[in-house]
Amino acid sequence: MKISITATLLVGAFALPAMAQDSRTLRLGMQGTIGDPQYQGVEEAARLISERTEGRLTLEVFPNSQLGTFTEMMEQVTVGDLDLTLNPFGGMDPWVPRAVIASTAYVVQDFDHLQNIIASDWGQEVVAEFAEVGNWHVVDSWYFGTRQTTGNRGIESLEDFQGFRLRVPNSAPLLAWAEAMGASPTPVAFAEVYLALQTNQVDGQENPLPTIDSMKFMEVQSDLSLTNHVVQDQLILMSTDTWESLSPEDQQIVQEAFEAGGEVNNGIVTSREEELVAQFEAAGANIHRPDTAPFREAMAGIYAEMDAAHGEGTIEQLSSLAEN
Repeated sequence: MKISITATLLVGAFALPAMAQDSRTLRLGMQGTIGDPQYQGVEEAARLISERTEGRLTLEVFPNSQLGTFTEMMEQVTVGDLDLTLNPFGGMDPWVPRAVIASTAYVVQDFDHLQNIIASDWGQEVVAEFAEVGNWHVVDSWYFGTRQTTGNRGIESLEDFQGFRLRVPNSAPLLAWAEAMGASPTPVAFAEVYLALQTNQVDGQENPLPTIDSMKFMEVQSDLSLTNHVVQDQLILMSTDTWESLSPEDQQIVQEAFEAGGEVNNGIVTSREEELVAQFEAAGANIHRPDTAPFREAMAGIYAEMDAAHGEGTIEQLSSLAEN
C-alpha cells in the first residue's frame, strides 16, 4: 500500500508542472467598448471557455481599440501577435475582393439571409480565402445591425433622395448606394457628424440604430427612415495557427462558447433595434417605412458591375438564398 501511495504521489508531483504548461491565455482585440452587445457576447464566451476548461484555457479581452485599428488588429492576428479579433464579412474585401458583395446595398435581406450566404458554397469559398490570404479562421458570425437613414426630412421614395446631402463613411459600397439612390454623398469625419447635422452641413446620415442612439443623432434629426440598406455582422476571426494548435476538444469548447456568446449579442442587438424605433418615435421623431423594392431596382447598374467583376449571376444566386 505504501508503495502504491508513494507512486501515486510521485506521479502527481510530476504531473503538476505538465498541467501548468497546458494552461493558456487567448488574447482578443476589438473596436467595441465595454457594454456594447459584442463585448457582452465576448465576455460570455470568455466565461464559458474558462468554466468548461476549469481555468486551463482563458480569454483576455482588449476592447475599445486598445490594440490598434481594426486593420492593425487583423494584421496582428495574421502574424500571430493576437489570437482573435472581429470584422464584418462584407468588410473583408480589402483582402478578398468578392466579399464586398455582402456589404453591397440590398443584396442581403436580413441576418438569417447573411448566415445562409456564409454557409453556401460561395460563402465557404470566401471563408477559405480568408484563411489562405490572412491566416484567419472564421469561428462565428454575430449580428451587428442594419443600417438606417436619418434626416431633416423623411425618405419614402427615390424622389426623396434627390439632392439629399447624405453623410456616408468612406466606404465604396455605401458611396455607390448613395449615388444610386440619387443622393449627394458628403464626406464628414465620424466624430464631426453630430455637428454637421446640427448646422445643416448635411441633411442626414446613415448608421445602425444603436450607433444612431449612442451618438445622439436624433437630437438633431427629425426623421428616421428604415431604409434597411445594409445588414452587417461581425465575424469572430481567430489565427488559423492558434486554432490548429488547439486540441479537437478545446476547438469544440471555443466554438460552442463563441456560438453562445453570439446568442447573447444577437438577442441584445435585435431587441435593442426594436426598442429604439419605439423610443425615437415616442421622443417625437417621424418614422418612415418605405418600400425598398424601387431602391433595390436602382442598384441594377451596381449589381451588373459586381457580376462582371466577381462572376455572372452571383448577385441573383446569393439573393435567392433569402428565406421567404
